[in-house]
Amino acid sequence: MNPLYWRIFILHFLILFIPFLCQAQVVFGEYTEEELALEVVPFEPEAKQVTLYEEANAYFKVNGIYTDYIYRVKVLDDNVEGFGDFRIQFYKGLYLNEDITRLKAQVSYQDGDQRKVVQLSNKIHLKEVDMGEGYFEVRIAFPQVKKGSILEYSYTKMDKGYSILDGWAFQKEIPALVSKYTFKAPDFFQYQMITQGKALQEVAQISEKRNTYSWTLKNIPSLPQEPFVGSLYDYQIRVDGYLFTSQYVKEENLETSDIFYASWKQMATKLMEGTETSTYLGDKVPKAKYPSLIFTDSTQKATAIKVFDYVSKNYKAYSSRWLEPFYTLPDFLEKKEGNSFDKNLLLSHLLKLEGIDSHIVMVNERGKGRSTLIEKPYINQFQSSILLAKIDGQQVFLDATDSTAPFGLVPLRKLVPRGFFMEKDKGRLDEINLQHRSGIIHLVNLEADSTRNLQLSHTLRFMDYEALKGGKYKEAGSYENLLEENGIEKELLDFSYDDQIKEKRMFTMHFKTNIETASEDFIIISPFELSSFAKNLFTQDSRILPIEFDYPIFESFNVNLIIPDGYELDDYPEDQVITIPSKGIRFLFQSDASDKELKISTRVELLKSTFPALEYSDLKFIMESIASKMSEPILLKKL
Repeated sequence: MNPLYWRIFILHFLILFIPFLCQAQVVFGEYTEEELALEVVPFEPEAKQVTLYEEANAYFKVNGIYTDYIYRVKVLDDNVEGFGDFRIQFYKGLYLNEDITRLKAQVSYQDGDQRKVVQLSNKIHLKEVDMGEGYFEVRIAFPQVKKGSILEYSYTKMDKGYSILDGWAFQKEIPALVSKYTFKAPDFFQYQMITQGKALQEVAQISEKRNTYSWTLKNIPSLPQEPFVGSLYDYQIRVDGYLFTSQYVKEENLETSDIFYASWKQMATKLMEGTETSTYLGDKVPKAKYPSLIFTDSTQKATAIKVFDYVSKNYKAYSSRWLEPFYTLPDFLEKKEGNSFDKNLLLSHLLKLEGIDSHIVMVNERGKGRSTLIEKPYINQFQSSILLAKIDGQQVFLDATDSTAPFGLVPLRKLVPRGFFMEKDKGRLDEINLQHRSGIIHLVNLEADSTRNLQLSHTLRFMDYEALKGGKYKEAGSYENLLEENGIEKELLDFSYDDQIKEKRMFTMHFKTNIETASEDFIIISPFELSSFAKNLFTQDSRILPIEFDYPIFESFNVNLIIPDGYELDDYPEDQVITIPSKGIRFLFQSDASDKELKISTRVELLKSTFPALEYSDLKFIMESIASKMSEPILLKKL
C-alpha cells in the first residue's frame, strides 16, 4: 500500500503480536484430485486460465500489518498468450516502509504419464527489481507453463502503515474458484471497511467487536473484457478499509483528533498544516526571494499564464504515489524537482503572490483506481494533484506537471469528474467542471495537381483534447501509420502542420491525397474515410458494463467539390439526421448540389462521455448508421 503521509503516532508497545485468524484452507504444494483433473471452468467454459485458490490474511505485529498471500492458478490451454509472469509491487522507501518475505513458488506440470514439480530458484526465476524512488517489484517467471500446469506462489508482505489497508480484489482478469480475504485488528482499533459488490454483503463474517472481518467467495467470473471501459476498478468485487477510530480516540472527539479523520473538511485542514505543505501556503518566502521574476501583466489571465509557463518549464515532477510534497518550498526551489504536489503547490504559491487565489485538488488517475469516488474520507483513492485557480472571476483548472498540457487543460489521465478540494475550512469532494470544446474539423476540397490529376486537399483542425492527441503526429509517416492501424492506406502529400496548442489549444494538419480513377468513365471520391466514426467499433451483440468515452467530442466535415470539366455529378449520399432516445449522440448530414459544385456538411456530436449498458443497442445502431453513411462514395461520371 501507499506510504502514508499523515503520521499516526500509535504507541507500538501497546500492540502485541496477534496471530492470524485462521490458517489457509490449502497446503502449499498439495493438490486435490479435483484440481488435478479440472480441464474446464463450469461457469466460464472459454477460460484459458483459472485461479484454483487465492487468499490474503492480514494481521498485526509490533512493527506493522502483515499479510500472508497464497495464489494457485491452473493453465487450461496451450498458453499461446505467454501467461506465467507475475509481479508484486511494494514501497521500501528510505525506512523499509514495506517489505516482501517468505516468498516461494513452484510449478506442477504433466510430463508424459508423470506429474513433475519445479521449485523456482531465487537466481533464475525470482528477481527483485528497483523501480526507482523507493519502489520495488518482485518478478516471478514460471517455467513449464502449458496446458495442465499449476502455478503456485506465496509470500508475506510487511507494511509499517496502519491507516490504510491494501484491500483485496475478488474479481480479476481470470475466473476464480475460491477467493478469501481476512483481516484482524487489535481490540482497541476499529477500521471502516468499504465493500464493493452485493455478493460480499451476503458472505461477510464480522466479529461482535468489529475488529475481525472475513469474506470467502466461490465461482467468481472474470471481469468482462469490453472496449470503452474507463477503469475496471469500478466494477470489481473488492474490499478496502481504513483506520477509523480506537478506544483512545472516541467517536465524539474525531473532529479534533490529530490521528483520525472524520470528515473531508478536517482532513484538508490537517494536511494543509503539514510540515512541508504549510511552507507553500504561507507568506514566509517573500517575493524578494525571486528577484529576477516579473510575472505581472495587464490581466490576471496574462499574469497567470506567465507564472504557469515558468513553473511548467523550469521544474520537474516525477511520478509518485506520495500524497504530500517531497520538499519544503525553499528546498524545492533549490532542487527544482519533486512530485506533482511540489510543483502545483509552487504554482499556487506564485499565483498567490500575484493576488490570484488557488488551491490543490487531489485526483485519481484514469485506469489507476476508482473513477466513482468513495464519499467517506478515504485518502487512498487518489494518486495525484491538479490546481483550481480563480482568474478574472472564473474557475480555471491547471496542472504544471505535464509540459504537453496547455494553460487551462489538465492531462487526459487527470480529466476526472470529481476530486478532493483541499481548501482551508472547506475541504470537500466536489465536481471538476473543466470547460473544453474538444473535436476535429475537416475541410476537404477537390483540386488538380500540375499534371491535372485529381487530388483531395485536407485540412484537419484538432481542438482542445483532440489537439493533444493530434499534436503527436507531426510527421506524415506517423499519421499514415495511425490511418493504417484503422485500415486506411494513404500516402500523404505536401504534409505540413501548425502547432498552436500552447497559444490556442489547437493543432492543424495540411496534406493532400491522390484520387484513384475507378474506370475510364467514373471517378469515385471518398472524402469521409478519415473520420473517427468511419468504422463502427461496437460489434458485440450485447453489453455488460457501461460505455465510457474519454470526453464529449464533436467531429465535422465541410466538403467542397468543384466538378472538373468533362464530368458530371452522378451520385452522392442523401441527407440524414439521426439521434438516440437519450439525445446523448446526434448526427447531421446535409448536401447542396448544383451542376458545377457539391457541398456537404456533416456533424457528429457526442454530448456525454458515459452511457449505461441499457443504451448499448441504441449506441450500436447510431454508430452503425454513421459508419455506413461515412462510407458512401461520391460518383463523378465522364461526359
